[in-house]
Amino acid sequence: MIVRIGSFTRDVAMMQLERPRAELASFGALDVPSDRADATRAAEGQERWPDKGDLVVDTMTPIGQDTRPNPDMTTQQIDPIQILPSVSRSRLPLFRDRLIVAALVATAFALRVPNLGRAYWVDEGISVGIASHPLSRLPGLLREDGSPPLFYVILHFWIRLFGTAPEATHFLPLIISLACVPLAYWSATQLFDRRAGIAAAALFATNPFLGWYSTETRMYPLVVALTIVGITFAWRAVRDRSWKDGAGALVAYTSLLYTHDWAIYLTGVTALVLFGLAVSRADRRMAAAVAAVAAVTVALWLPWLPTFVAQASNTAAPWAIRPNLGDFFADPSSALGGTLGIIVAPALAFGVLWTRKQHPMTGSRVAGVLVAVGVLTTLAGFLGAQLEPSWAGRYLAVIVAPFLLAAAGALSPVRRGRLVVLGVCILLAAWSAIGTLLPNPNAKYAKSNVGAVAGAVAAQLRQGDLVIVTQTEQVPVLAHYLPPGLLYVVPSGPVADPLVVDWRNIVKRLQVSQPCSAVAPSLNALAVGADVLVVNPGRTLGASGTAWSTAVNHQVAAVDGMVVHDASLVAVDFYGQAMKPKPFSPVTATLYRKVSTAGACI
Repeated sequence: MIVRIGSFTRDVAMMQLERPRAELASFGALDVPSDRADATRAAEGQERWPDKGDLVVDTMTPIGQDTRPNPDMTTQQIDPIQILPSVSRSRLPLFRDRLIVAALVATAFALRVPNLGRAYWVDEGISVGIASHPLSRLPGLLREDGSPPLFYVILHFWIRLFGTAPEATHFLPLIISLACVPLAYWSATQLFDRRAGIAAAALFATNPFLGWYSTETRMYPLVVALTIVGITFAWRAVRDRSWKDGAGALVAYTSLLYTHDWAIYLTGVTALVLFGLAVSRADRRMAAAVAAVAAVTVALWLPWLPTFVAQASNTAAPWAIRPNLGDFFADPSSALGGTLGIIVAPALAFGVLWTRKQHPMTGSRVAGVLVAVGVLTTLAGFLGAQLEPSWAGRYLAVIVAPFLLAAAGALSPVRRGRLVVLGVCILLAAWSAIGTLLPNPNAKYAKSNVGAVAGAVAAQLRQGDLVIVTQTEQVPVLAHYLPPGLLYVVPSGPVADPLVVDWRNIVKRLQVSQPCSAVAPSLNALAVGADVLVVNPGRTLGASGTAWSTAVNHQVAAVDGMVVHDASLVAVDFYGQAMKPKPFSPVTATLYRKVSTAGACI
């Protein structure tokens, strides 16, 4: 697109370009034009101010005529001109960026795909189990689970297309996690400039949080991706006074609210920060616009509110703990750097401080807003978890994007900062590659060995045999791997649907359950010759001293004691496959055979 400078000479135009951008910004904008805007407009064919090195072309000259500059022509002789961005300066850098982003996507794929076939663990069994039901049943089933529906709806259709095998369902979060890389480039380019875009893409490509959850059938990569989109649209809407971007933010944040409950904190904090920014500038119109978009977002979430209230009252996260001050700092660091979080988070913070005097004012402002969103969201979750235990490291998916985008924007303007980003990304990529390359005979079952145990015992089980699961939430993943037609019973009683965990008031139900009344009737109803598989957790469950830990571990011991003393049962075999190194969620199993009619608890 051609830009007419009017009656300016080239010297005057260059003087305007060299003025501080802040002096050229209007009061209404919450940001000022940046190199990001120039690059984006050039790519989209929109107008931009020229750089010093841009090719100056008099477009009034007929095509084919010699356009080389006349050495005798002085600056004062240059008539009003039209300036066209050089192809080499407007297109080549964007092409180069695309190549770099593509290479970073390939790097992320190479780091994450080795775990594509990793066996399911508890949470994944629950996800796949719920999503396997008819779509109309999902809202009702989720009242028993405690999650919003969007990811399960997506997974439902994915399963219909590709099946329920781990490789099939893991490909969904893998694709979403890889999409975060170009999304990060786009976001940081919009918020800062192209250099920040490359830095952000590199940080997201090597982020351990995305790496870990890229091959887990859960919603966390989707949360990160939607957060990137939501924050970008929200800032652009405020900066550019764009209702179109405001609509984009509305869709993204509403989708987040239907994806994970911690999006409540992120959505509220984002609205609060942007509203406060508008108020601090005495911009009533913008403050009203932020409030309006926030109100519409809440209104769109209201249909789910009754289910959310029921979940919060009856399911929540019974295994969760109230975090302490150490968790407040350690868990966000892990979200940014994984096991190297204690190095990565301080390195990024130090890099920002090291280069702070060289930061452009505009970039510092945007980065500050992002950091405020990240910190306040973490604080809101921390305080909320003090009222109702609901803290888990994976829930911090909502703060990955704000912090990484802020780091990219703050560090990319200067060489020192870019070196910090490069060093962090190389360290994380190398650490991930080493973890993949090191010999690990149990890599497939790093999260859970249920698949290995089920595979070993499956041939011994027949339709109508009984599976006693002392850790209730293991039922769906066991049902995935074991043959169909088995009966399941947990410490609180028989399981009607083994693909779903009923979390409603589970601690209270465990506290009052008695094996002789909840489990024994299922044992006594078996015919002589039937097999009974008892599956126990391979470690003590829960945080010591919590009501959940006390109740579930008591039931494990009580049910085991009843089975061992049942004279009608004879132990046949023990299964403890894939226990070295011990998985994150290990189990062991003992196979019994019923040899008489003498029942349990009789």
